[in-house]
Amino acid sequence: MLKRIKSLSLLMVMLSSTAIAQNAIYIEQVGDTSAINVTQTGNQNRVGSEQNRFELGGNSQIVNITQTGQGNVLEGNITNAANYNFNADITGDTNLVTMNAGDVASVAGTTQNLTITGSTNEVTFNQGTTNSSTNGLLNYTIQGDLNTLTTNIETDDVINTVNVVGDSNQITTTQNGYAGKNIDMNVTGSTNVINVNQTSTLNVDTLKLNTTGSGSTININQCNSGC
Repeated sequence: MLKRIKSLSLLMVMLSSTAIAQNAIYIEQVGDTSAINVTQTGNQNRVGSEQNRFELGGNSQIVNITQTGQGNVLEGNITNAANYNFNADITGDTNLVTMNAGDVASVAGTTQNLTITGSTNEVTFNQGTTNSSTNGLLNYTIQGDLNTLTTNIETDDVINTVNVVGDSNQITTTQNGYAGKNIDMNVTGSTNVINVNQTSTLNVDTLKLNTTGSGSTININQCNSGC
């Protein structure tokens, strides 16, 4: 009975949001102790789509999504989550965030925060690609315009913090293998291209990158066996 009431309440939010602000919210919530708060202001803000709903999954979820500008999109998934706490706060125009996490099975203890403030920033996030993953804690803060952040993580114990202030930066991080991982990145400047590739088996990896300036190209491979 409780699940029914939750679903009905969510449907009401979807309808009122569509009627008043012409935003579309499509969420399919399946499980455990969910608390989902969605606030959208502006035009054409969207969380999922009618064809591909933002799914979520189970266990101890708390999800807060706030989008303020015009034409923000946040797509979805996170299925079969354990202790999930996912927050997003997006402010500018025509931003696009595409997620995933465990796809169809386990994700475990991930906490994830994403804050985007500028316009036309794109973030693509994967995590267990496909299934399993363990801990997590991923924080991204992007404040400028026209930045692109692509992450493909396959987790274990990851901490991945990226903080970008500037415009037109293109950042790609790939983490992979067993154990460790950890990237802590701080980029101030514009038109930088940064590629970080961590691949290891049972290594304790860590990488801290702090760069100030514009127009740089940085490629880092950190591996146990061929990257």
